[in-house]
Amino acid sequence: MAKRYTRVYDINYNDVDYRLKATISTIMNIFCDIGTRQSNSLGVGLSELIRDNMAWVFYAYDIKVNEYPKYEDRVTVSTEAAGFKKFYAYRNYTIEDESGKVLVEATALFFLIDLTKRRPIRIPKDQYEAYGLNEDLEKLIEMDKITKFEEEFIESDFKVRYSDIDSNRHVNNVKYLEWAIETVPLDIVKDFRLNRVKIVFEKEITYGYTVKSKTKILESGDKNVICAHKIEDENGREITILETYWEK
Repeated sequence: MAKRYTRVYDINYNDVDYRLKATISTIMNIFCDIGTRQSNSLGVGLSELIRDNMAWVFYAYDIKVNEYPKYEDRVTVSTEAAGFKKFYAYRNYTIEDESGKVLVEATALFFLIDLTKRRPIRIPKDQYEAYGLNEDLEKLIEMDKITKFEEEFIESDFKVRYSDIDSNRHVNNVKYLEWAIETVPLDIVKDFRLNRVKIVFEKEITYGYTVKSKTKILESGDKNVICAHKIEDENGREITILETYWEK
């Protein structure tokens, strides 16, 4: 049985928006933190990965927000490895309030990469053993596809800053979502609640590049809005695609 890891987090003032509710970036940062903490606790964490010239990188995310934690809330966050299959690794997450109500649920897909070659490698046996997994999944876990678009978009440019870079020496995965949201019309951001995010990280980007964030409104109604997004590098190469769902 896969090993489950749980930790309590406090929602601090720097974690919330003007409505005093946790931002989606805060939620993603918590997920990244708890996954890393579990790996460290199992003896297959950052130092061991670096020693073996390996790193886990996000490939896809599907986050569903039932309710955002509020300022000064104390939430219980849990994660577990949902399964491995050769090069692929899935991880599940939940955030619960103090009454046990599930506020947020998410699934992430990772690759294990060779840090020198920057290419996926087969997950070694010790990783299976550490996470309590005995064998490969029979088939890959399906994650909903993301809509792509070619025209009728809103766009903005962003310079990749040194502070955007993570321990794997590429842009932190949270930044792509922040860039995408920056191109969503302000009336949507202010009047609607972001309740689902789907992301596929297609390529890496590093310090010094300029990226272009593009957004297209796929559906716009009184109660719901759906946006498609893509992040491109300065040569027009697609780096990341996203889809965001907003409700009144």
